[in-house]
Amino acid sequence: MSDEKVVIYDHPNPEFKSFLMPEEVSPPRVERFQKPLDRNGEDRLKRLGILGAQVVREIMAVPGVMEIWVKPKEIRVKKEVNWTWEKIQGPVLEIVHRALRKKKIRIVKH
Repeated sequence: MSDEKVVIYDHPNPEFKSFLMPEEVSPPRVERFQKPLDRNGEDRLKRLGILGAQVVREIMAVPGVMEIWVKPKEIRVKKEVNWTWEKIQGPVLEIVHRALRKKKIRIVKH
């Protein structure tokens, strides 16, 4: 089991950060979502499963978040230029940690 250690990777482009997780929160696929979520985005959300879709919806609701790329163990976030990571990183980390706890609970229930 993981200790919920999330590694934050700062990309050369300061508008991006990756949140690298010890556990998968979505199926093995790569999806990209932009604000606002359109019908196509809603359809692609369903492919991520309940937990993956919930993580994307919650992160997209964080003010300043512009785009998200989801991989099984990585969430890459692109922020709006006029926002700072100080206002975005905390809420995103909270969402990721909550998802990892839910994942652990599901594993134990099986």
